[in-house]
Amino acid sequence: MPENLSSSINPAAMYRARACARFYSIGLSTWWLWTKTGKAKPGIKLGPQTTVWEGAYLLELKRKLIAEAQG
Repeated sequence: MPENLSSSINPAAMYRARACARFYSIGLSTWWLWTKTGKAKPGIKLGPQTTVWEGAYLLELKRKLIAEAQG
């Protein structure tokens, strides 16, 4: 996984929770809170302890959050 994740999200890739949290510069527990409260969608379950999110969705959510902060 690249060090500077925020500038290298691949829209076609899938990312686990820890990478998502790093992308938004938040803690892992905050990422899970976002999914629980609906700020972020729940993700795709690949197994009992594996959930992933699409890179395209992460980029879209970041644009949305920036627009909300500016508006």
